[in-house]
Amino acid sequence: MIPLFLVRLGVRCLIAALYRVRVLGASNVPAQGGALLVSNHVTLMDGFLVGWAARHRHVRFMIWRPYYQHWALRGVLRALRTIPVDLTGPRAVTAAMQAARRELEAGHAVCIFTEGSVTRTGNLLPFKRGMEKIIADLDIPVIPVNLDGLWGSLFSFAGGSFFGKIQRAWPFHATVSFGAPLPAPATALAARQA
Repeated sequence: MIPLFLVRLGVRCLIAALYRVRVLGASNVPAQGGALLVSNHVTLMDGFLVGWAARHRHVRFMIWRPYYQHWALRGVLRALRTIPVDLTGPRAVTAAMQAARRELEAGHAVCIFTEGSVTRTGNLLPFKRGMEKIIADLDIPVIPVNLDGLWGSLFSFAGGSFFGKIQRAWPFHATVSFGAPLPAPATALAARQA
């Protein structure tokens, strides 16, 4: 197992090398207790960017199981305590939602990319309602997160692929905005509008 502090240091160095990130509203992320961060999904680096921007919290993000199991990422993603999401069937998806719920109940911050996949067009996709099931009957803040300015960066799908493109700027300028907690009961529609 790779020590968490080494992984976090490596992620910070990678982000510092690739991006210049402006962070807005970081004080909206509570310093302790369970919190669900609901974000749009623009690049393959989004989880790292949200975790980096919420510096006073260790954020556990939900990730597609094939990425979680990839030999090059497995050690890092396990050290970061990510939550793998298996899309092979309803039971597997429910298990991932229950795992996220347990993390929230234990007082951790969890990030879910509610669009369900990285945008292929740069536009905001409809939000799926899985977040509503994760937070049902939990008294936790739901924080909307907006990742802006990342379309066209190295790990976005601009140009028809995630890799093999040249960024139009180096380092790439982006913004991570944390909104005010949504009023209960938070819905996928309210999160998308926020």
